[in-house]
Amino acid sequence: MENSIIDEIVFGASFAGTGIYLVWVAFLIFWGKDRVEQGAPMTVSKIERLFVLVPALNEEVVIAQTIKRFLTSTETLPQIKMIIVDDASSDKTVQVARETIAQAGCFERVWLWRRFLPDAQIGKGEALNWAYQKLATSFKKNDHIVCGVLDADAYIGRAGYERILEIFDQDSQIDLLQIRVGMFKKQNYLQKLQDVEFIVINNWIQNIRNRLKNAAASGNGQFIRMQAIDSMKPWGNALLEDFEFSTRFLLQAKKTRYAPDVIVYQEAISKVRPFIRQRARWAQGGLDCLFSYWPKIVGSKDLSFLAKLEMSFYLFLPFFSLVTGLANLAVLGFVLGFIEQYWLVLIVLLLINGIINGYILWLYAKKTGNLSVRQAIDIFLMMLVYNYLFYVAIIIAFYKKVRGKNRWVKTAHLGGEET
Repeated sequence: MENSIIDEIVFGASFAGTGIYLVWVAFLIFWGKDRVEQGAPMTVSKIERLFVLVPALNEEVVIAQTIKRFLTSTETLPQIKMIIVDDASSDKTVQVARETIAQAGCFERVWLWRRFLPDAQIGKGEALNWAYQKLATSFKKNDHIVCGVLDADAYIGRAGYERILEIFDQDSQIDLLQIRVGMFKKQNYLQKLQDVEFIVINNWIQNIRNRLKNAAASGNGQFIRMQAIDSMKPWGNALLEDFEFSTRFLLQAKKTRYAPDVIVYQEAISKVRPFIRQRARWAQGGLDCLFSYWPKIVGSKDLSFLAKLEMSFYLFLPFFSLVTGLANLAVLGFVLGFIEQYWLVLIVLLLINGIINGYILWLYAKKTGNLSVRQAIDIFLMMLVYNYLFYVAIIIAFYKKVRGKNRWVKTAHLGGEET
């Protein structure tokens, strides 16, 4: 009797989770299409300065490449400056950055700011707050000064920077802009799968948020009009400091927007263990934001009902994924154990996943134009494994949250070399 009740609960959770997942995917497909807002082409930008903050902790491998790419992209855009925020690196980040700046003679375009222990290495948000405070005391805030955030391995092309300036010029009400994220150095299937995830799925999610007027910052490639920042410490201490930052903005009735036509490229993680660690950190950061901000989101008078619903679903996603993921694994094991009776269930489940993953890959190939038939087949098969890596990450996130462990090893950037 007890086993029967447990079986019903497990099957019910699995089928309910599958149903919610299908509704969510349908919502993404039909509502997540790109909608690029066009305006008058930019002649001379009204943006006086755009400061790109680059938090750097032990980034000696990539920092020179990042500086050089920035200089190439902004050669004709003198109002854009890069600020390397060294967070007390123990490697040669400072030395490499200084040498690169000196060799290029770009002291006016790339600045190096240093933090020192014991005030450093206490979180990316704190490093950004420190840099912002220096900016705010050095430059009088107005609508024509923008502050951006890039990871130490990231780059944006010249057309991308021009488009960012154009968007802020065209809409003086925009307070926060998040651009699209893509991957470079896609040498193995794990890296290619990350590119598929960001180019298609994350893009769908952000496009829906655009429609609902709750576009969120995604860490890499966020740009903020400095006049809109009310606090001297705008970034929080959550492990998901980007979502926390944009949530604070939305709760203050600030206007946020996502630009699907501008891409910031970042390095894809090449190995499974660092990938799981990164996603576990993100999941734990989501839990931090859930406990801190969900009541405020629900009670907000400035967010629409659908925006609240989307943000709530995102914050509760780790719980939903954990329950349905474990239930799905249990059901899969049961079906395989009694394959003669339940072979049709297995075929239906595989067919559902096949159709969805096939459509995602078709859309990715259409957007990027660099996917062969052989690669598509291999990635299609690997997507099943890739999805289950998230369950492992979520379990780790819950474990660390319950144990009160908030310290994480940062994701290492490997530059052009594999290690």
